Amino acid sequence: MRSPCLTRTWSWNLSRERSSQPIMKVVPLSEAKANLSRYGRLCHNEPVIVTVNGTPAFQLAPLDADDDLIDSLLEHNPNFRKTLEKRLTERSLSLKDARKRL
Repeated sequence: MRSPCLTRTWSWNLSRERSSQPIMKVVPLSEAKANLSRYGRLCHNEPVIVTVNGTPAFQLAPLDADDDLIDSLLEHNPNFRKTLEKRLTERSLSLKDARKRL
């Protein structure tokens, strides 16, 4: 059985001033997976750092309304760019032809 300390959610205030508001949430991966929608909403208000085996692994980052997901995927995922370029060279179908194939 896991120790309660391993699954506890921590909030750290990293500012030099004393404040009652935490500015960073650090959670283990199991907690983040179990409560993804909660932490998805929370990351809009404060950083959410996810740990794997106690080591910080990644940060949940919200997308703003004006963020372009396609540009982000092209920038950070070379395989997405290759797939997109390949699909753009393929022949496209009209709606009528696509319906016939279905």
